[in-house]
Amino acid sequence: MAHVVYIITKLELGGAQKVVLTLTRGVPHESFNTTLLAGAGGVLDDTVADDARVILLPSLKREIALTGILSEIGAWYSLVCSLRLLKKQYPSLVVHTHSTKAGLLGRWAAWWAGIKIRVHTIHGYAFHDHQSFIAWWLTYACELLTSIITTHFVCVSSADHTTGCRLFPYFAKKSSIIRAAVAWDSFRAALPLSKQKNTQPFIFGMVACFKHQKNIFDALHAFQRVVQAQQDVLFEIIGDGEQRAAIEAWIKDHNLEHRIILSGWCHDVPARMARWNAFLLTSLWEGLPCSIIEARLLHLPVLSYHTGGVRDVITSGVNGYVYPQGAWQAMAEDMLRLTLDPELCQKLAHHEDALQEFHDLIMIEKHRALYHQLFDVQKNVS
Repeated sequence: MAHVVYIITKLELGGAQKVVLTLTRGVPHESFNTTLLAGAGGVLDDTVADDARVILLPSLKREIALTGILSEIGAWYSLVCSLRLLKKQYPSLVVHTHSTKAGLLGRWAAWWAGIKIRVHTIHGYAFHDHQSFIAWWLTYACELLTSIITTHFVCVSSADHTTGCRLFPYFAKKSSIIRAAVAWDSFRAALPLSKQKNTQPFIFGMVACFKHQKNIFDALHAFQRVVQAQQDVLFEIIGDGEQRAAIEAWIKDHNLEHRIILSGWCHDVPARMARWNAFLLTSLWEGLPCSIIEARLLHLPVLSYHTGGVRDVITSGVNGYVYPQGAWQAMAEDMLRLTLDPELCQKLAHHEDALQEFHDLIMIEKHRALYHQLFDVQKNVS
């Protein structure tokens, strides 16, 4: 039986983490078994505490610490040791990494451990326009070098695939697009709750880590402008993180304590989102955010910056609105328009999206097919 080892850093409530947990639990069948190597200290650690397939490594942290190079070497070495042990148990092994840091450390650990099939899923690139020139080139150089030892790339968006084909040699020949799926049944089950929501107050919502990447302050500025014109509105943000104190201070300074709800990390996300009237996303860089798929499964209009693969799902004027990054004033205008025009809101909400690719069962089947294909290629080469 073949064995797939997934590697990711801390198990937060992010899209990449949800995808990895879905694959770890869903891929096993008569041909495959799975193991997940993840950093310890995440919100989801309790949910995997009794899962024998999951191994938490304290040394594998989410943040990239170039100043703490010894700790990074330690994390890499712990991955090498774990992979060597697994290789003794399962000779037919594939290592599948997710996101940047786990991808770099994990693929090199797999190479060092002698594992021939090394797959990496790109959930957005770590090099982007919001970095310094030096940071961009350092990150790109690391990815470029690691691409040489990568057997196959999985992209979650067409934008990431296009970027890979442009920046990495042979990327087109060893890559495919497999959508990052969501917990389809959970969100569809919550859909009837949306019919019970009140039309007033109008609730905008967001699901995000409180960090620079998610650019939450743009959404706050947009909401503040809406409040100035329309008092009967609320904004709920599900998430938490390093910027919480700054966000709380901003809310207090602008007297919006009774209009903005910071719910923290929740495990009843579908039920909470079902109460909302529209969904906001102001991220600066992404792959293809799972949260916009979840919002559309709940028939929420999505107002989003043009980031990553957002346009794979959202079309302006059809099922939401897409804006250039930084255009929070334009977002605020459409937010206000939705509060004043129920018919427009309903039109956007109930557009029939083609979202089947994002079903978790389809994602699992596509991964199984990919692994079979890679093992077949390896046998032919051998």
